[in-house]
Amino acid sequence: MEQRAFFTKVSMGVFRAVLITIVLLVVFSIIMTFKEVSTQFISVYYVVATCLSVVYGAIYSARKNNRNGWLVGILVAVLYMSLIYILSALLFKNFSFGTTELLRLLIAILVGALSGMLGINI
Repeated sequence: MEQRAFFTKVSMGVFRAVLITIVLLVVFSIIMTFKEVSTQFISVYYVVATCLSVVYGAIYSARKNNRNGWLVGILVAVLYMSLIYILSALLFKNFSFGTTELLRLLIAILVGALSGMLGINI
């Protein structure tokens, strides 16, 4: 029963991270409607949106769980990034997992672990 509650809290963190991502994508689409943006800006925005989403999801889950913040944060980050990569593979036919995606995954894991610890201590 305790494991089920643990994974429910983690999945709610992933769900909230996805909601934040959707909001940030809407903001980004509005920005792109009115202004021309470079590919470098798109890449930076993607990393920032990913980090903000993982931060919110990890803090939410860690606060609900009240222990193992780093583990909760890592799980939120890995599940969130897995979901994003699965959706990308389904939507884009030429999707590949390379060094850039691996670096983004590692950044998300680091951000998730730190955010989970922060969520326990605030």
